[in-house]
Amino acid sequence: MSRLQFKFPLSDVKIEISNNRKEVKTPLLDDGVFRLNQTEFSMHVDGVGSFYASGGNYISLTPDPKASNENIELYLNGSTYGAILHQRKIMPLHGSCFVYNDKGIMLCGDSGAGKSSLTAAFVIEGNAFLTDDVTPVLFLNNQVYIWTMSDRIKLWEDSLKQLKQNKEGLQKIDPETEKFYYPLISYRDNTFLLDHIFLIEIHEKSNILFRELTGAEKVIALRNEIYRYEYLQGMPENEALYFEKLVEVSKNIKMTKLYRPKDFLIEQTQSHLKKYLQATKLVTQ
Repeated sequence: MSRLQFKFPLSDVKIEISNNRKEVKTPLLDDGVFRLNQTEFSMHVDGVGSFYASGGNYISLTPDPKASNENIELYLNGSTYGAILHQRKIMPLHGSCFVYNDKGIMLCGDSGAGKSSLTAAFVIEGNAFLTDDVTPVLFLNNQVYIWTMSDRIKLWEDSLKQLKQNKEGLQKIDPETEKFYYPLISYRDNTFLLDHIFLIEIHEKSNILFRELTGAEKVIALRNEIYRYEYLQGMPENEALYFEKLVEVSKNIKMTKLYRPKDFLIEQTQSHLKKYLQATKLVTQ
């Protein structure tokens, strides 16, 4: 089984396929799923395989013989990728990003909140695509940047239908799920300045509401959006560093809660978001 069978966002990470399962021998966190310390990570997924990452630049993968490439890639590009970023002390946020009128927009929220489908809606209209689901954040010259490295986005079949896109020929994220990788053109540069973060939540009301966050509320809300935040229980250096970064983000980036009804279509949510950006003059006309 070759390295080339798996897509991975970082080209400078060495990935080895091995029959010898590696594990973290001295974990600071062992929750029954993840074993990790400041520089090492390991995880075993029944029916998929074992994953080990160290030093921010090395992965050892022991696949289950019956596992599909799609299932392996899902865990490689999710939890393992997150571990590599944390080992590099690059803070990853659980969000999808796009450019709208020259501004970097990030959509965060729980799975099912609609961040990927809403991002896809903006990109299909001609806006630049930056990231999906896992967004590394870089701090350069006292400014906050999105590290752009995505060339596909994960969409459910229903979202594809709403976006008037065909699922034929698309790769499933795993054989049992009606969720697909939808290819998009990568942004031309490696970074893009972050301007605004929207935190999407589902609520029981019949209309969309926006609420701007301020002060310490921004830090608390954003901390909950750190991808694989539970890893930090075994990575004390990151815990302290990320707090400083969260404060820096809260000072420089606008943050707004977007509450939407569960049954709202993608097009409806997108329309309200555009109107909000225009009405508050957060985006250049």
